[in-house]
Amino acid sequence: MTTVTQSPDESPAQARVATAPLRVAVQHFGCKLNQYEAEAFRAGFQDQGYEMVPFGEPADVYVVNTCTVTGSGDADSRRAVRRARRQQPNAMVVATGCYAQRRPDDLLQAGASLIVGNGDKAALVHTVVDRLAGLTPLPMFDPAERPQTEHFLQIDRVVDGGRTRGTLQIQDGCDEHCTYCIIPTVRGAGVSRPAEEVVAQARRMVDSGYRELALTGVHSGSYGYDTDDPGALVALLRQLEGIDGLQRIRLNSVEPGYVTDELIDYAATSTHFCRHLHIPLQSGDDRILRRMGRGYSTAEYGRRLQQIAAAIPGCALGADVMVGFPGETDEHHATTRAFLDSLPLTYLHVFSYSMRDGTPAERLPGHATPQMKTTRARDLINLGLAKRLIFHESHIGCRVRVLTETIGDDSVATGLTDNYLRVRYAAAGQTVSNQFDTVRITDARDDVLHGERVSEDV
Repeated sequence: MTTVTQSPDESPAQARVATAPLRVAVQHFGCKLNQYEAEAFRAGFQDQGYEMVPFGEPADVYVVNTCTVTGSGDADSRRAVRRARRQQPNAMVVATGCYAQRRPDDLLQAGASLIVGNGDKAALVHTVVDRLAGLTPLPMFDPAERPQTEHFLQIDRVVDGGRTRGTLQIQDGCDEHCTYCIIPTVRGAGVSRPAEEVVAQARRMVDSGYRELALTGVHSGSYGYDTDDPGALVALLRQLEGIDGLQRIRLNSVEPGYVTDELIDYAATSTHFCRHLHIPLQSGDDRILRRMGRGYSTAEYGRRLQQIAAAIPGCALGADVMVGFPGETDEHHATTRAFLDSLPLTYLHVFSYSMRDGTPAERLPGHATPQMKTTRARDLINLGLAKRLIFHESHIGCRVRVLTETIGDDSVATGLTDNYLRVRYAAAGQTVSNQFDTVRITDARDDVLHGERVSEDV
């Protein structure tokens, strides 16, 4: 299997005899999994003795982990490659990720000198190291070949430039084939990471200082389904609870059909699982859901959300919603808005349909105009902000447990609760990052809550 596309130009950085550690800058776009991979790249390069620098600074190697979910993801990825090439004409510019998998030539034309396919991300660091040493041949990567994840990227410690809350990959790929989505083509079939490997990495991450781990994947809810073990996700969550020092487990996103009774029962009784579930909806109109190939109805989705809200008080419930899908009329949009308004959702991620070449939706009639998409998106964004404000205001006067992330120069600490509330409060002498504080909420806006630190026994 060929894995790498190389431009014909050799980077002078490859022939450089280093008198100081080579500098590497990493940029990512898109999903939380891409963020995890970017942090894994940083850790891998640091383990090889390289110095990590921000993407806007001079570097010997630039790595861009690209996204192709939307046209803006494509554009952002090309722009980052061009920016890196302008900053350092002699640097090695590496492109990987979903846009690189789908359109490698676009990124070579933008200035990339090395393309690594999605199926070979785990070898990216060593590929770059070998290229700098002149050891790697120039095999050609075939973008028409569907990738297959065989090895998963590792993060075994707190990453410089990473986040206080650790991210841990448990799965890759997707087999759903929604009519608008290109991801199954560029990420490959769904693959579950072995549980023993996940738990081993989680232990190392907790030993290095992480208090909270967020589990991520392309289709995390399908964990275990590729091995005919639909109960594997809950079993994995229970294993992770047994790790000393791990106080929070967060699940980044679960598709509606994979939110099982078993998962809800576990979440309702667990002392570690965060009261936060993100369950993509995409449309609140059954006719549009069928055109999308989503495989569930609004009634089924609504029942699940009501079940969660009843079983897990205070649970943050989020949804992805798409506007402007081909054939969506004003009536469909109004139905979606009314459905969303009726649900116990606490926030929305709203985005516009972006046509992807080669998907069934590309051939559907009735594509919306950009202006129509903007209008509908703004309508749902405002609804989401109103729902989030109501959820935030319901916590005024309550005590919440905050995992502190940052403390600013103004001595104001910022952190996150288990149910996805961003909280700001005056730091006390005992307040440090990556530790828990108890905070009483005194004020709420739609983007943040304000509070005061109190002792545990108050």
